[in-house]
Amino acid sequence: QSINVSSDKIRVRDLQIVSREAMGRMKEGEEEKTKTYTALIWTRKPIKKEDIAFISDIKELTLDQKTPLRVLHRRALAVRQRVVHSMNTRFLDAHHFHLELKTQAGTYVKEFVHGDFGRTKPNLCDLLKMDTDILELDVESVDVDWPPSIQE
Repeated sequence: QSINVSSDKIRVRDLQIVSREAMGRMKEGEEEKTKTYTALIWTRKPIKKEDIAFISDIKELTLDQKTPLRVLHRRALAVRQRVVHSMNTRFLDAHHFHLELKTQAGTYVKEFVHGDFGRTKPNLCDLLKMDTDILELDVESVDVDWPPSIQE
């Protein structure tokens, strides 16, 4: 409770001590977790609302993602498959739109948008057939089954 009155920037709820075993189960569930994001996208070429509408029809898109250049200094080089479960677009103007994504945990969203020099395939540039970049990224939710059911 004292955490919540000390700042208006953060709120804590359901704080509890968990066992090492429970943390292990949470880590095991990492792959099943999904995350929902909202991104502000920039397009090099001018777009109209109808140019991006088809993105919302794409479901369960499997990506091959090499470890991004921006994290290679701290992570081993690998290729991971991740799934973008769904996407929705909201047109803003000729060079900007919002992209809402629901992804498998561990998806490199920034790299999905700009392609990371071809290290993420497919990527938004491929789908739209033009250069795109990400200007803002917000995590809207992390969906995880917690506490996990106890296995007998």
